Amino acid sequence: MSIRWKLLALLLAIALVPLVFVAVLDRHGMWTLGEDLARNARESLSQRTGEQLQQLIRNQAALARQQRAALEHTLRAQARAVEKRLARPPPAAERFFWAGDYDRGTDPPPGLTSSDKHYRFVEGGRGVPIPVTYDEQVIVLAPGVARETVAAELACLAGMAAEYRFLYEAHPELIYWQFTSLGSGVHTSFPGHGGYPREYDPRQRDWYTSARQHGRLSWIGPYFDASSEQLILTISMPVRWPDGSFAGVTGLDVTVADVVERMKPPPIWSDDARSMLVALRDRDEQRVLEVVARPGYHLKGERWNARFDAEYLDSADREQMGRLIADLNSGRSGTCEMPYLGRASLWVYGAVDDRGTYLVLIIPYQEVVAQAVAAEQNVLRRTWMQLRAAGVVAALVILVVLLTALVGSRSVTRPVRELAATADRIAHGEFDARARITTRDELGQLAGHFNTMVPQLQDRLKLKQSLALAMEVQQNLLPAEPPRIEGLDVAGTSIYCDETGGDYYDFVDLSELGPHLLGIAVGDVTGHGIAAAMLMATARAVLRSRATQPASLADLMNGINKCLAPDMAGGRFMTLCYMMIDTRARTARWASAGHDPAIIYDPRTDSFSELVGGGIPLGIEPSWRYTESGPLVLEQGQIIVIGTDGIWEARNPRGEFFGKDALREVIHQNADRSAQDISGAITAALSTFRQESPQEDDVTLIVIKVVGG
Repeated sequence: MSIRWKLLALLLAIALVPLVFVAVLDRHGMWTLGEDLARNARESLSQRTGEQLQQLIRNQAALARQQRAALEHTLRAQARAVEKRLARPPPAAERFFWAGDYDRGTDPPPGLTSSDKHYRFVEGGRGVPIPVTYDEQVIVLAPGVARETVAAELACLAGMAAEYRFLYEAHPELIYWQFTSLGSGVHTSFPGHGGYPREYDPRQRDWYTSARQHGRLSWIGPYFDASSEQLILTISMPVRWPDGSFAGVTGLDVTVADVVERMKPPPIWSDDARSMLVALRDRDEQRVLEVVARPGYHLKGERWNARFDAEYLDSADREQMGRLIADLNSGRSGTCEMPYLGRASLWVYGAVDDRGTYLVLIIPYQEVVAQAVAAEQNVLRRTWMQLRAAGVVAALVILVVLLTALVGSRSVTRPVRELAATADRIAHGEFDARARITTRDELGQLAGHFNTMVPQLQDRLKLKQSLALAMEVQQNLLPAEPPRIEGLDVAGTSIYCDETGGDYYDFVDLSELGPHLLGIAVGDVTGHGIAAAMLMATARAVLRSRATQPASLADLMNGINKCLAPDMAGGRFMTLCYMMIDTRARTARWASAGHDPAIIYDPRTDSFSELVGGGIPLGIEPSWRYTESGPLVLEQGQIIVIGTDGIWEARNPRGEFFGKDALREVIHQNADRSAQDISGAITAALSTFRQESPQEDDVTLIVIKVVGG
């Protein structure tokens, strides 16, 4: 059957099947179907709501874990910065800004301004902004501590404002205060601010005593901040003197207000919905849920030294509450229906971390049902509208389809058949075939592009065949296998980023000069592709023709340079490293033409060095005189790696370079393996580092491992 008749049949079927369906089913049947759909929609929406809320819990828990990990990472970096400063000799005296300087305002620190984020509660529950500065820190001394007795420690911490600010800018939306308190009573805080009570002694705060007692990172709170009287959570850890003894505590503050802001339910729910951060606690020999943060906590505004009275989350349904606590105690998430404050509600819960912190979302059940009821009514309304419109739509559809099928099928299918016939001829090798379509529609444009594409396709096929042949020829120029020579384990590889490339490596047979000699060459022509491949082949031929002649390596390099210089047009040049190894004398001599130094690793001393050689790249200055370097005495186990810049200049998706430090690390980790294994480990590390980024340059390397006695 032709496309024309298939198209006609398809269009008629699309129109007639719905019409037959509408004709067979009467109004009662359609209404019944609508009711079923509405009921299913209600049930499905109710179920989906629970699943969406569970997903919301998981998403918020994942976000909370990420933010918690970010804060802990920041704190550890802050602790390292403090310990580095404590380990240095006290610098020259700098000006310190004390809490009184901020409070008096007569000589304010630079950059002091009001902050909407930092505020203090006043009578009536109203928040008043606290002036802060991100240019300086504030210094506070515990009661009874004289400035002159802690002058050295103050000098050590004088420059911490820059460290604080650098870490703060990584997470400004999370961090409220950053601080460090030493055992001597010195306390610094950032951003710089005032408002500290006279009797404030940081060494008496829970975050200080907990970090000192346990000797590790700790979370404390909620409790009231001394300077703002906001409800906060604190993460702190000890810092130590260079001898390892306890020096003090450094930490970060996070306001409960910020935590609550990130716990808000989606806007589709009313203000009656509640999100709470809770923790499992033992109380009167029972497991209960203590509320760590919930909406309204941050509005308490108590005195800084007031005792915080914990609240507990509970429900009148003791059985369901017991199941919820059991689920949380086992690390399970889920949903349940039970009352909250006397109102039937849907509870959704899940773990935030593995330290006993959980997120609970409570939504009045009537809101969940209300959305499902609305969906049910919407389905019924649409069903009734469909019944009324079915007759009109049926008549219009059948008319449009018939006209379209009869008139349009011929005009559409004829050019398609012409294109199909032309494509079939091209598939059989007739590249002079052309589609003869004169219409001015999209099919005519397609035929024009098709006809233009055919000669281009033919050219591309020829080019692909030529590139394939060039790649085969160039691959045959590279060594098929490493040489077998007593005392050495040698491996080489070259990976081109195009079909052909400009990198080159070779193992030169020097048996005419001596059976114990081996020549090794690694080169890199600028760019890649056909031009670079031709220059590489030329350099290989010149090197091989001259390497077996009795001459110094400097003379060999001078001769290669004179031969290549006339052919190096368009700013091209070639770097080359040529090394001759004498396995009898266990020495190596080399000459370099602008090539990166070879890397040598000595496992006896566990150290790296480079075989540096002078000289500019080949092809730049024909009269340049190259020099020979060495000899290098080879020792058991030494590893020499000669590579091209495609290794250390490889980039990952973030634009970072692989670098020579990473190359040395791979060599160090695989030093006990064979040369071939080391080469494979390097190329594998490059592939892992690049991830999905394409290879931008050729990668070539030779690994030489000294073995034997």
